[in-house]
Amino acid sequence: MISLFILNGVLVAIAVILLIAEKYLVTYGECKITVNQNDEKKEIIVAGGSSLLSVLSENKINISSSCAGKASCGYCKVKVLSGAGQLLPTEEIFMSREEKLSNVHLACQVKIKNDIEIFIPDFLETVKTIIRKRTYDTKLRWSFKIVNQVSSPFGEDLPGLRFDTEDKAKLKQVSDAYEQVEEAVVPILQKINKTYNYLPEPVLRHVSKNLDIPLSLIYRTATFYNSFSLVPIGKHVITVCTGTACHVKGAEKVIFALENELGIKRGQTTEDMLFTLKTVRCLGCCGLAPVLKVGEEIHGIMDKTKVVNLIKTYRGVSV
Repeated sequence: MISLFILNGVLVAIAVILLIAEKYLVTYGECKITVNQNDEKKEIIVAGGSSLLSVLSENKINISSSCAGKASCGYCKVKVLSGAGQLLPTEEIFMSREEKLSNVHLACQVKIKNDIEIFIPDFLETVKTIIRKRTYDTKLRWSFKIVNQVSSPFGEDLPGLRFDTEDKAKLKQVSDAYEQVEEAVVPILQKINKTYNYLPEPVLRHVSKNLDIPLSLIYRTATFYNSFSLVPIGKHVITVCTGTACHVKGAEKVIFALENELGIKRGQTTEDMLFTLKTVRCLGCCGLAPVLKVGEEIHGIMDKTKVVNLIKTYRGVSV
């Protein structure tokens, strides 16, 4: 047992020494990075040895990385046209067979050792491929749902929303209000969310293009805050607490009653777009357990009968 600990200690020491040696003793000279993105080409001269993702970020070339370079999300995919080495084991788990054959890499795992040319794909196409191929960390799951498609003025299909002159005017007001404002992503998303009750993809693309804000930055912000939704949600959002106190007092029975009354499961929206059912770990109202909220209104000590009456109330039916 002691010898095993000694061996592990030696291996760790060797690994640390090699990392230090590579970082401070090995030099690669100047390297040229050729970036192809959005039909544009840009060349960057950097000192070799840095990670590709950090170099791109420093040069304001936006590419998504939700895992901060830890190779646990797969969102920073780039296609290497020339100059990269072999695919690392930390990259393979995120790659489909087609991507491996196409020399796709994770930017956070590519180290600049010589001249390299890359192609950065459209952010949403990267995410959709991750979902389709199921090559992603399950703790960072995304979902895309397409229903009742209608035409939009931006040349794309938009689920459940029809754009007209009034909609275009609303978008122009948002663009004009924040055209000269830096770091305005959150207030822009708040205005869009208030207008449409969710964040439609074509609207986000429109804002990205008109205000020159990277689409990946918009989507990272949109998916970070729970108050934003990328899919249409109901007029009344019902959020049921599933914390310890509520769970003990029967939160699951309340959820079951809501699902039965609304005809949907948690995370879904009724067809009439009136209700969306969600759950949350804690609402901070343990003394009212089991508790839920509709919008910002708190309803405590819930049971099956109260659930039925509550839904009738928000449907405008007398109780």
